[in-house]
Amino acid sequence: MIYSLLAVAGVGWLVYLYKRWRKKPESERIAFAKQSLLWISIAALLVLVVAGRAHWIMAVLAAVLAILGRLVQIAQYIPLFKEMFGEKKPTSAPPAAKQSQMTRAEAADILGIDANATEDDIRLAHKKLMQKLHPDRGGSDALAKQINQAKDVLSKKS
Repeated sequence: MIYSLLAVAGVGWLVYLYKRWRKKPESERIAFAKQSLLWISIAALLVLVVAGRAHWIMAVLAAVLAILGRLVQIAQYIPLFKEMFGEKKPTSAPPAAKQSQMTRAEAADILGIDANATEDDIRLAHKKLMQKLHPDRGGSDALAKQINQAKDVLSKKS
């Protein structure tokens, strides 16, 4: 019985809001519609809470928060994806010539370490990158060659 009364009251309220919306000038209709939608949402939420049916809202909220948490974790890899899948800039020198001219700073930048890193740091950074970008795991041969060359450049004693 209570649900029937709530349904009749809800429909009556919607009819009342529609008539008020029709009387508003064009410039005020959008603001009135937004405000009405907010009040309808609040009323619906209150009805669900009073009726004890709001538990699914918390489940949806928990799922949304979990998804947002994962998106934040993935967002840190966006620069890497842009670098891997971005447009390749044309170079005037062939790739072989460019590989032989890699500097220590470029090599350190590729591995994500300091140019004066220890041998253990170089090996660890190389291992982590190769695990992520190895051709057998979805990486490319060119990236693997660059990572290996960076390790070789940094491993040489200056």
